[in-house]
Amino acid sequence: MEKILLADDSHAIRFLVSEILTNAGFTVIQAQDGQEAIEKTYKENPDLLILDYEMPKKTGFEVVKEIRSRTGYLHTPIIIFTAVTDKSTKLEGLGLDIDDYLTKPADEDEIVARVKLLLKRSQQKMDSNPLTHLPGNPSIQARVEREIATGNPFAVLYCDLNNFKSFNDKYGFEAGDRALKAAADIIVHAAKQDPNAFVGHIGGDDFIAVCAFDKAEKIAQEIATQMDKIAPSFYSPEDQAQGYMVSTNRKGETEQFPFLAMGIGIVHNTKRPLTSFAQVSGIGSELKCLAKQHEKGSFYILDRRA
Repeated sequence: MEKILLADDSHAIRFLVSEILTNAGFTVIQAQDGQEAIEKTYKENPDLLILDYEMPKKTGFEVVKEIRSRTGYLHTPIIIFTAVTDKSTKLEGLGLDIDDYLTKPADEDEIVARVKLLLKRSQQKMDSNPLTHLPGNPSIQARVEREIATGNPFAVLYCDLNNFKSFNDKYGFEAGDRALKAAADIIVHAAKQDPNAFVGHIGGDDFIAVCAFDKAEKIAQEIATQMDKIAPSFYSPEDQAQGYMVSTNRKGETEQFPFLAMGIGIVHNTKRPLTSFAQVSGIGSELKCLAKQHEKGSFYILDRRA
């Protein structure tokens, strides 16, 4: 249950807004002035702050300046509750990284809707991969479990870049990041064949796409085709000319490595039931490893076992 810090010097407003948020399923922590708001923020670590613009001891803006100076609260959603509507005040608030305003008096539906929207955006921001900005593991698990619960035919594509470590070792982390971003873009674009598809970044060079079963192979084929088309561009002219690169393997031995390619394992529920995210992950990892054994170029394997 998310915690909301509500700071206002008016007891009546605190009582009213607290009751609205409590009835909506939130835990509400109250503060009657700016200094108490700061102290309770550090003590309770709320998920969102609602601060009155004008409060004793410290104003709402002064509280924001203090809170934002701490690294742990840089992304905590903050709403300013105010009767002031002039443009200069709101511009000042934007400069302090305030997320939203509620103008007094605000009705019940608006308060709850604004809070829920900011909490949802905050969760998405915290969950997303900092490099590709794709959803991370909590969102991935939630989406797969949602598909399992519906019982409709669906597929999960586990995508892994082949030879990424050796490429990263030779060309450096910046080149590696460019390759990861390009791979993410390819998967996202291919997944658009299903308007309801979901793409996530598990971490490192591992990605996932969730889609309707009848779109899975077409999406996998496009990912493989586009990855093989773009892969040579990441290499030096010398490596492009010879069609491979020379780097060290995990044992520190010099070895020839093919260009980056995508190994894809497709898990689905049309041959056997899928009952848990752990089961899907296990099958996906197994299929992905088999696909990565393909000698050259990108390759996908569809689970055909009953």
